[in-house]
Amino acid sequence: MLSISNGAGSLSSSQIRALNRLQELNSAIATNTQRLSTFKRINSAKDDPAGLIASSLLQRELTAAEAASENVTRASAVVSTADSSIGQIVDQLQEARSLILQSAGGGLTSAEVAANQVEVDVIIRGINSLAQVEFGGQRLLDGSASFRTEGVDNTEFTSVEVLSKSTADDVTVNVEVTSQATQATDTFSGTISSDTTLTIEGPDGSAVITLANGASDADVAAAFNSVAYLTGVDAVEDVGNGEVDLSTADYGSAAEINITVSEGTFTTDGGNSAAGSDAVATINGESVTADGTSFNVSTSNTQLEITVDPSASGTLTSFQVSGEGLQFAVGTNVANTLRVGMPVLNAARLGGPSGMVSDILSGNSADLIGGNSVTAVRVIDDAIEQATLAQARVGSFQKNALEPAGRLLNAQITNTSSALSSVQDADVARETALLTGNQLMQQATLQALSISSLQQEGVLSLLQFGAFRS
Repeated sequence: MLSISNGAGSLSSSQIRALNRLQELNSAIATNTQRLSTFKRINSAKDDPAGLIASSLLQRELTAAEAASENVTRASAVVSTADSSIGQIVDQLQEARSLILQSAGGGLTSAEVAANQVEVDVIIRGINSLAQVEFGGQRLLDGSASFRTEGVDNTEFTSVEVLSKSTADDVTVNVEVTSQATQATDTFSGTISSDTTLTIEGPDGSAVITLANGASDADVAAAFNSVAYLTGVDAVEDVGNGEVDLSTADYGSAAEINITVSEGTFTTDGGNSAAGSDAVATINGESVTADGTSFNVSTSNTQLEITVDPSASGTLTSFQVSGEGLQFAVGTNVANTLRVGMPVLNAARLGGPSGMVSDILSGNSADLIGGNSVTAVRVIDDAIEQATLAQARVGSFQKNALEPAGRLLNAQITNTSSALSSVQDADVARETALLTGNQLMQQATLQALSISSLQQEGVLSLLQFGAFRS
């Protein structure tokens, strides 16, 4: 039998193999134990160099996706805060409208109208307060988080709303009005020869009036104007021509006058029916038809809602769109961002062609005490429409931009985590089985080595005893 000396004797080749095997088992047990304690299959580069590189790349992607998901969650919170505030503004405008309608109905005393004016003033100041809402120190609805316009001529443009802007660069907007919007207009030039009952339908709604036999043009105009806050149809007596001119407050093809006679006779020059027409303009080289006087324009960089003054015609003053609004990172790439401009909803910016909500405050041009309830109703109606559309745009951004981005990131996090786990995580059941097997083999090897050592010691003792006898 081959043997080697270790200074105190010699080891057989089988003992050497057993010792080598024992060293291998000790190393394997140490690896099993480490993996079970860390739950990681790769604890150092030597465990799996290629797997280490793969897990590092996956970990980087996972970290980026988790950070982006947090950004989307915060962005959603910002937008939800704005949405809630806009909803409160709409509710306040509806409350103000109720008070204004009471005053416009003509059944209140001057003291009651004054009391309504006081309440409306409080509501308007409350709207200005709601427009100051903040999130993380950033005001949302006062213009601080909106896209900005510079160079807008207020005599040519009633309002310019920047709905979206995909670039940080300024964008120049050129507008040429080629066809002006018109109101629905009609004329009554007849006589009232019997008691007459009419249903008037206008852009704001319908109402019924009664004209007595022999009613004058002044009586007809007064009857129409008494329900103008309900119908949106105004009447003016043209004394020189002996007629009553009817017109809608609104402009465009949606502005219509329809008169139905249920008793008596009443015929206008237009056959009891008239409609306005929409404006047409060339905006940055593109021909656009308005909804009345409001143009919805989409370019490669911006989406705008431009409302021109009904009297504006020809080439208007150019203006610039600037600012970045609110920008949110919604992807694992820093270039993957979304921008949104929050609407400006203070009383000075809410309204339409008839005026702004701030005009309804006491002492201003559309206050209730001054007998301007009809104008105030139109202002409030325009403001409600404006605020409602703004809320819809904010909600659309959350639903169609932020929520899909969040769902995509959640799926990416799930899939990346699964891939990282398959590369990096230890198989606990497998490692436990290996550890148990390696420990059993370690014990068996130790026992075999111990038996071999005892046998070798016995042989050595016999040899020594024989030498002593001789």
